[in-house]
Amino acid sequence: MTDTPEHIKQLQLQIWLAKSPMDRLRQMMLDNEALFVFWNNARMDLSKTSGMDQKSFENNDSK
Repeated sequence: MTDTPEHIKQLQLQIWLAKSPMDRLRQMMLDNEALFVFWNNARMDLSKTSGMDQKSFENNDSK
């Protein structure tokens, strides 16, 4: 995001780098899983409201 002040970005980076590599990996995996679940649910919701099935959505998504 472009609206985050630079000093806040620096604080976030310091906090992130203060964590152990294992903690950073674990957090990245949890965040990645949460994003996957979110987008999967969004696709399902879209297919329900638009009447498209998942295969049609994926074919339309690649265009």
